Amino acid sequence: MKERKSLPESELDIMLVVWNAQGPVSAPRIMEGLERRLTASALHSYLKRMEEKGVLVCEKAGKVNYYRPLISREEYQRQESRSILSKLYAGSLKHFAAALYDGGALTGADVEELRAYLNTLKEE
Repeated sequence: MKERKSLPESELDIMLVVWNAQGPVSAPRIMEGLERRLTASALHSYLKRMEEKGVLVCEKAGKVNYYRPLISREEYQRQESRSILSKLYAGSLKHFAAALYDGGALTGADVEELRAYLNTLKEE
C-alpha cells in the first residue's frame, strides 16, 4: 500500500461514514451520518479534497454522486498504527502499551485480552 498522510479529523469523520455504509454512498447520506453538522458546500469541498488525496472516488449515477473508499478501514488503521508507534513511541509497542495502561485507557481485562491475543500470535 502506498503510504498516505493522516487524514484530519473532519475527513476521518467522513471516511468513517463511508466505511460504515459498506457500499457507494451519496453526499446526503454522508451528511446524515455525521455527528457534526456541515454545510453542503463544506462537505463537497471535503469530498473533493479527499478524492484528490486518493482516499475516495466519486461515481456519478444520473444526477447523484456516489462515493466509495479507495482505502479500506483496515489499511488505514494499519497505516495510522505504524505512524503513531513510530513517531510517538520510537517504534516501541511496550512504551505504547505502558502509556495506555498508565493513562487509564487499559483495564485489567484489556491487558488479559491483549495477553491472550499475543499468545495466539506466538503459537502461529
